[in-house]
Amino acid sequence: MSFELTPDQVALYHRDGFIVLKSVFPKQECDRFVQRMLDYQSGKLKISGLPERKPEDFNRTHNQHVADPEALKLLIDPRLHRPLAQVMNDEPEAVQSMYFWKGSEQRRHQDQFYLPGCMSAWCPFVDVSEDNGSIWVQVGSHKIKLITQADLVDEKGEKLPLFGPHYDSAVDALFEKNALPEVPVKANAGDVVLFHGVLIHRGGPIRKPGSWRHVLANHYLPRGFKAWPHEGWERISFDGSRRVGN
Repeated sequence: MSFELTPDQVALYHRDGFIVLKSVFPKQECDRFVQRMLDYQSGKLKISGLPERKPEDFNRTHNQHVADPEALKLLIDPRLHRPLAQVMNDEPEAVQSMYFWKGSEQRRHQDQFYLPGCMSAWCPFVDVSEDNGSIWVQVGSHKIKLITQADLVDEKGEKLPLFGPHYDSAVDALFEKNALPEVPVKANAGDVVLFHGVLIHRGGPIRKPGSWRHVLANHYLPRGFKAWPHEGWERISFDGSRRVGN
């Protein structure tokens, strides 16, 4: 099964920087993958190539698809192919996957700071809202500015390290300067949120501590993107072919 965005949906994505696609994955598929990840978390399931988890460790996985064939299937699921191609106006190539058991409460950031040229397909497998710490997005901020390493300098003009609190402060300052509304994303299990890699977003506060927020966050590049800096990372097409580099 494939999905096709209407012209209005494509326009909405480009206007706001994100769009929620309804009911892409059926509940049964969502429940099955959630149970798989709970079994992995508890130690009941071993996934070859992935480290064993500690019961108290709910940190996200990174690039789970490299070792987990089930995560890879979701990363290049054909239901995601056409919508991604429509908003990119190019063939999408997958470069990263992350799984979250719970809300991250991560500070405001822009994905393209870490993954130049990217956009995201954020796939909740349970209903997400402010209760379990959904993402908050600054609507339209993708049109204004991307913070880059060139912006991270001290008062003497010396470069600051790539990561650290200075980056958080730079994004917060840009957020305030943008003066655009920030809204929580509400989505149901099986929906998919497409959002632009320059869109300012954060992991919202969790109103119900201890609640689950099972989400698979996948990242993609346009095939024509040439400035990819991460040597050795595979770019995976939806037909399963792979390449490295630009």
